[in-house]
Amino acid sequence: MSNLDTFEGSTPEILDPLYRHQKEGVSRMRTSLLACSDDPITTKRAIQNITTMRVYHQIARIIKYLELMDKLEDKLYKALEHTIDNAKEDSMSTWMMLLNAQERLQKTMIESHKLLQPYLDIQEFSIVELTSNNEEVNSTNSNILIGAESREKIRTRAQEVLAQLVV
Repeated sequence: MSNLDTFEGSTPEILDPLYRHQKEGVSRMRTSLLACSDDPITTKRAIQNITTMRVYHQIARIIKYLELMDKLEDKLYKALEHTIDNAKEDSMSTWMMLLNAQERLQKTMIESHKLLQPYLDIQEFSIVELTSNNEEVNSTNSNILIGAESREKIRTRAQEVLAQLVV
């Protein structure tokens, strides 16, 4: 039992850089929240920072999910190829199983695409807006180099470019 004492308090090192980045992001979110005060500008900045980090956190989760699904699909595709290559033409149960697998794969692809939908819908969630709001808060303490009308034109054009890239 004394051997267990050597393992207490030691935390395993996180080797996956994406997961490590997620953990650091959660820590920064916590720090931002704790730094909130009664000052509306500080609070607004903290909420914007937390929201931005939350988006990155969700995207990292989606990436991890996609990595696992790719691994699973690779094995599944190999098994399906083997089944197709060795299927007897008169085996209805094999063909029904393959058709069911095809249907489930299509449904899975559609469902996994839904994970990205909030980030693809520019009207609902705009990363450009979040980052420009951060810059606007920061620029209130310094000289404004670009007028409000010009900034709005730039923001609108950037959203159009993002919309075109997503399509």
